[in-house]
Amino acid sequence: MNEQLKSLVGLQEIDSSLLELAEQIDSLPDKLEQYKAPLKEITDLLQKAKIQSEVLTKKKKDKELQLDEFQDKIEKLKSRSTEVKTNKEYEANLKEIATFEKNKYNIEDEVLAMMEELEAFVNTLKEEEAKGKEAEKVFKQEEEKIEGEKIELHSNMEAIKAKRAGYIEKLDKKTYDRYMQLLKKLGGLAVVEVKNEICLGCNTNIPPQLCSNIKKGENVCTCFFCNRLLYHKDDAPDKSSQEAAGI
Repeated sequence: MNEQLKSLVGLQEIDSSLLELAEQIDSLPDKLEQYKAPLKEITDLLQKAKIQSEVLTKKKKDKELQLDEFQDKIEKLKSRSTEVKTNKEYEANLKEIATFEKNKYNIEDEVLAMMEELEAFVNTLKEEEAKGKEAEKVFKQEEEKIEGEKIELHSNMEAIKAKRAGYIEKLDKKTYDRYMQLLKKLGGLAVVEVKNEICLGCNTNIPPQLCSNIKKGENVCTCFFCNRLLYHKDDAPDKSSQEAAGI
């Protein structure tokens, strides 16, 4: 295999690694999202519970004001009882007192029910706040972990980019430009293996004569269908030569 082809195969391996790392980096926000969703759900639930609690507290205060008003009216009616002069007025006064007391008892029952409901809300809020704190703790831990992964992935990318420069130096400009055009056009795969007379880039059968030329490795051959640059596995750089090149 000529040096240009060897360098192309090595460069493709480098760029495939870079693309894989880039995909891993791009997937990190989605990875974090699974921990953000429960936190948001609990936060939203807490917000709704607080609003409901505030509404209920206001209704309770309004009812308590009504109680004070009824109690005030009852006391005034009772004090007026000593001033009435006829039995008819006295009975009317007692009836009015009874009506206000009945309303007062009904409101007291409503206030008691609201107090019980508020107590349940307080307990729910405490439970959800505890869950929220735990969810926030888990989220921050994962956020730090993912940020560490991101730093490590970027570090790996920089190290691989440094190795990439070594392959570029071995390629003539025309070949490199052609490689880059194919890389961008064909989804990051410009150099592929031919196996069993099939291009592994597009799964098209390669003519026997072209396969023979590819196996010789004397020239850079192209797939007539997808235009990718082709090589035969036996002619690819062996593991020792890749290690020497720093892959």
